[in-house]
Amino acid sequence: MHHTHLVQPAATAATRPVPAPSLGFAPDRELTVAGPWRLPRAPDACGQARRAVCSTLADWGLDHLADTAELLVSELVGNALLHAYGPVRLTVVRREVICCQIRDGSRELPQLRSAQTTDEFGRGLHLVDLMASKWGADPTPWGKEVWFELPEATDSLGGGWH
Repeated sequence: MHHTHLVQPAATAATRPVPAPSLGFAPDRELTVAGPWRLPRAPDACGQARRAVCSTLADWGLDHLADTAELLVSELVGNALLHAYGPVRLTVVRREVICCQIRDGSRELPQLRSAQTTDEFGRGLHLVDLMASKWGADPTPWGKEVWFELPEATDSLGGGWH
């Protein structure tokens, strides 16, 4: 897994620049962070996450990433609601890439699995694997963080687990 930083919870869901050293990146880089948003454990959570991501990407002039980002965020938030417990939080980080982070209270990390044609579930992480340039999951003191990255330029989408 390649994810080496965690974004600490903030008081508001406003977009704010964050000095890179606080997130483990080179000191000459400035990051922009939107969120975290605490999502309800309710049917509208995926919709709220999609709206937050689309609004953030529009604010950053990255509307061309909205369709992919909202699909992948929906999948990961849905997984958190279905398979985990505790609060679900979404954060979007902009550096060389866009990184969407979904945190929940379960320490069980997601795994790609093969779904049978009759299975109702088990295909969503394959979408993340196909459409994100990188994705992964990391244990945290309070559960886990599942994340994916999208390059700002759309010609390099599609990567997989790192």
